Amino acid sequence: MGILKKLVVGFFLLLLIGVAAIFGMQYYYNTAYNKIPVEVKTETVSGDVFYLSHVLEPGKYYINASSEGTVAKITILDEKGNVLTESETDSLIYGTTQRFQVRVDYKSPVNVDKYTVSVGIYRLEKK
Repeated sequence: MGILKKLVVGFFLLLLIGVAAIFGMQYYYNTAYNKIPVEVKTETVSGDVFYLSHVLEPGKYYINASSEGTVAKITILDEKGNVLTESETDSLIYGTTQRFQVRVDYKSPVNVDKYTVSVGIYRLEKK
C-alpha cells in the first residue's frame, strides 16, 4: 500500500510541476519578447465561421483569438493545408522553422444573429 501512495503523490507532483512550467513559459514570452502585429482583425459575422491567415514566415508567434461566441480551436497548417498542431484554447504561442498558416474556428452564440470575432497574430522578437 505504501508504493501506491507514493505513485499517487508523485503523479500529482508531476502534474503540479507541469502546470507551473506552462504558466512560467507564458510569463517568460510575455516579458522577454516584443509583440509585433502581423495580422490583427475584427469582424461582425453570423453563424459558425473560420478565419484563415495568409502564409506566415518561420519564427515565434503569439496567436490570440476572441469572440462573443466561442473560439472552438486554433489550428496550425503547413503550406499544403496539412494540420501541424491544434489547440482548443483562445491563445497559443507557436514557433517553427517552416512556413505555416493559422486557422481559427468560431462557434456562434445561441439565439444571436450577428456577433463579433477577432484574431491577433503577433511575431515575437527578443527585447
